[in-house]
Amino acid sequence: MAALVKKYRIGKNRLAQGLLKGFSLSDSGELRASGEASRRLVYLGALDGVQPDFAWGRLAFEAELGDGMALGVRIFASNEARFVRKGVLTEMDDFLLDESVGEEPKAALFLAAGCLEAVGVTDLLLNGLSGRYLWISVEVLGTGNAVLKNFRVYSPEDNFFNSFPEVYRTDGDFFRRYLSIFNVMYADFQEKIDALDQYLDLDTAPTALLPVFAHWLGLELDGNFLDDSQLRILLKNAFSLICAKGTRKAIVGVVRILTDAPVYVLERQSSQGKEAPYDFTVLLQCVPDERLYSQLKFLINQFKPLRSRVSLVFLDNCGRLDSFACLDLNAAVSEPEPGRADKGAALNGLVCLQ
Repeated sequence: MAALVKKYRIGKNRLAQGLLKGFSLSDSGELRASGEASRRLVYLGALDGVQPDFAWGRLAFEAELGDGMALGVRIFASNEARFVRKGVLTEMDDFLLDESVGEEPKAALFLAAGCLEAVGVTDLLLNGLSGRYLWISVEVLGTGNAVLKNFRVYSPEDNFFNSFPEVYRTDGDFFRRYLSIFNVMYADFQEKIDALDQYLDLDTAPTALLPVFAHWLGLELDGNFLDDSQLRILLKNAFSLICAKGTRKAIVGVVRILTDAPVYVLERQSSQGKEAPYDFTVLLQCVPDERLYSQLKFLINQFKPLRSRVSLVFLDNCGRLDSFACLDLNAAVSEPEPGRADKGAALNGLVCLQ
């Protein structure tokens, strides 16, 4: 029977405990590098397989490198977490994660431990590496921007190969490598299946899937009027908005997705103040914004009553002639009062010289 495949995800906390030279750790757990540095290095602390002679199987991660940049990976495993250096028993983590130690002594330790090296790959089989602890080093050469993310380590080393009878596993290096192709494909498929719930969760679904969900609900998204966060909020509230479609509740709900500004809906009235049985006006008390206007018109037109026409009005902080003014909202009637230009008096919008 095939052994259970174990997956170790190297997340933000473990990356933060490693030694990062030329990389910064983002809030999402990505290693990012920029600037003119020609060499960047990552040393990760020991990954503990708990039991001695633990069989490590595969390392996989994602890398986005600029033009002309090169990637190198070194990995070794050992049952011992310490080694003798200059006659002193030293913790390997203390040595590898010490920024004051040069790169040559660390490279010598990897070579002495029989490390596995690879260049230009982000998916590496760890055939033959066994030991309770696993150490990983990643090196990026060349100037430009680089991103490393989604580090995973799998065990056992080859689930498919170990499921064959022993006669096939004797001196079968070619057979092992041949089966490893299908083993890697199977592991990738299994990982995608295990993460299906994340694809259906609106908080974690890829951005490319959001228009598909909107299409299922009958929403139009042509024109890229909404950014990623606004689209996720719209989809979360889509069911209640569709149920209230054609009502004041739906119109206000749509506006609330895009802005927290006070909103007022005047029914059976156009923006010119005339009686219009199929028209309504949405008053938004905020500074006029062309992008917000386009977004609101785009969404309101999908939730307004049939045959109706909508007028969208932004209310300035003060009313003026030839502008839309509402008492108690953005306009007020004041009585003229005499003013004096002495004793610290100042002219304002309610005082004029005659």
